[in-house]
Amino acid sequence: MNPDAPALAAAGESLDYRELAARVATATGRLRTLGVGAGDRVGLRAANSVEWIVACLAVERAGAVLVPLNTRLSDPEIEWQLGLSRPKIALASDELAARAPRGTRWVSFEEWRRVRPGETGAASEPEGAPRDAAIVFTSGTTGRPKGAVITRANRIASARAAAAVLPLAPGDRWLASLPFFHVGGLGILARCFGAGACIELPDSFSADDLSRAVEQSPVTHLSVVDATLRRIIEGRGGRGLPDRVKAAVVGGGPVSAALVEACPQAIATYGLTESCAMVTLVRPGAGRDERLTAGRALPGIDLRVAPDGVIEVRGPVVMRGYLDDEDATAAVLRDGWLRTGDLGEIDARGNLRVLARRDDLIVSGGENVYPAEIEQALLAHPAVADALVVGVPDERWGEVPLALVVLRGPAEPDLRAFLETRLARYKLPRIVFERELPRLANGKPDRATVKSRLAGAS
Repeated sequence: MNPDAPALAAAGESLDYRELAARVATATGRLRTLGVGAGDRVGLRAANSVEWIVACLAVERAGAVLVPLNTRLSDPEIEWQLGLSRPKIALASDELAARAPRGTRWVSFEEWRRVRPGETGAASEPEGAPRDAAIVFTSGTTGRPKGAVITRANRIASARAAAAVLPLAPGDRWLASLPFFHVGGLGILARCFGAGACIELPDSFSADDLSRAVEQSPVTHLSVVDATLRRIIEGRGGRGLPDRVKAAVVGGGPVSAALVEACPQAIATYGLTESCAMVTLVRPGAGRDERLTAGRALPGIDLRVAPDGVIEVRGPVVMRGYLDDEDATAAVLRDGWLRTGDLGEIDARGNLRVLARRDDLIVSGGENVYPAEIEQALLAHPAVADALVVGVPDERWGEVPLALVVLRGPAEPDLRAFLETRLARYKLPRIVFERELPRLANGKPDRATVKSRLAGAS
């Protein structure tokens, strides 16, 4: 790897690989001074930044386990994740550290910079059990988040599998258009640093800032959801991406036919937290029909559809299991296969088509939103007798949650204000008051009827 090659580029700051290595060595020493050793867990809650990346790499070098924390979650949600993961320390941006929940040793970036580094050597490889690299939180069908335990071997295998189909080289620049607390964002780091490529940090995830970065910086790759890429192209007056862009990897749902026509570089992928991001990828240069699918499995990954229609994955990218949840782990890991819960089909050429997301998952702007979590929050209000949440189409976000609420009395409380202290902003639903909710014979909410009714009214 060329030490003079660019490693990171952000507004007002850039590092080559030699400078990055020096920063990581210092940061590793700071972790050691704070008492972090091999196997300890380290929380990290901050927006995408050079400092976030340096801290992440230092955690790996120290042999510790990264616990990336979503900056958009409410305090109760973060408290629950901290209670489960039990990090030795948690690093945070100054703003988030100032209002961090108690019970965890928080270290603000300002305090972090003042820590005097200790010994900075890399941690020795442990013998025996696989070395955990990260605990990345996802959501389950009950709305409770689960911590997917990702090993170092998982991350290496994932980066190598992606590189076999979409190779990177020094001089390539991947726009970090996903938050690093998502497995997709972590995948960008692993792929770029494994190839000696550069990570470009935009000012924000807004379509305007992403479009500006694509236009003004020598970006060659980016990761987006369909709705965001459509807004980028709309912001460019309908013009496609610059010719230097080799690939726009589209996750979180299918690539629309309109986007396939407007953006030759758009290639779909399918993956999940439990598989360390990508499982499939449309091959660059594929024809239109293939680009309307999620592509074929990456090398080294086995993919099948079970008799019940559920997509299953096997290979070195599959997580070790869910943190402290043997039952949940056993439910999805069977005989080496990961049951994704998504429904799909595989065509004669091996291309995957995802027919339905897990259970009633809502994908809003690339964020996974589970109806049960919102329903539980609504039912915590004393005036709410019943609640049902479904996803509805939205031009900007692709899909947003809609809550049908039955009240106990005539007064209509401000439920949005009630939810704002309990849920992340992207989970806040539109609210419609109803007299009653349709239910099946077994008492469960009849989501299909609700969705059909909403579709007929649109």
